[in-house]
Amino acid sequence: MKEKKELLKNYIISNVAPILTNFDVSKLPYAVVIPANISKSELCGHYDNDSYVAPEWFKKLNAEKSLLVIDRIDTISKEEQLKFIELLESKQISTFKLPSNVVIILTASNINKDTINEEIYSLVAHV
Repeated sequence: MKEKKELLKNYIISNVAPILTNFDVSKLPYAVVIPANISKSELCGHYDNDSYVAPEWFKKLNAEKSLLVIDRIDTISKEEQLKFIELLESKQISTFKLPSNVVIILTASNINKDTINEEIYSLVAHV
């Protein structure tokens, strides 16, 4: 367990890929947590009159250091998990690019081929 925690810490520091873990990271400093079952409109933003407005969670990200935690990805269907592809591949949602230092972490209690979409799994480092 200690080795896995150290590996997770190293992945967070290096920020080379999104991370999939069964650790509860929602209490870590700088964590902005969004539930996996977030609606598509809350995930992507919305129009307000003529302007496209960033989602609320996006506004909470710190330009200096942040963790974006997608919490309990295994609780939604594998098809619904695909709504996070753009975030994982390009670190952006709609027209809003995440700050380069943001580390994306997906949490799951049960990590296996029946609970995690294969395409999602191919984009993450499993710790």
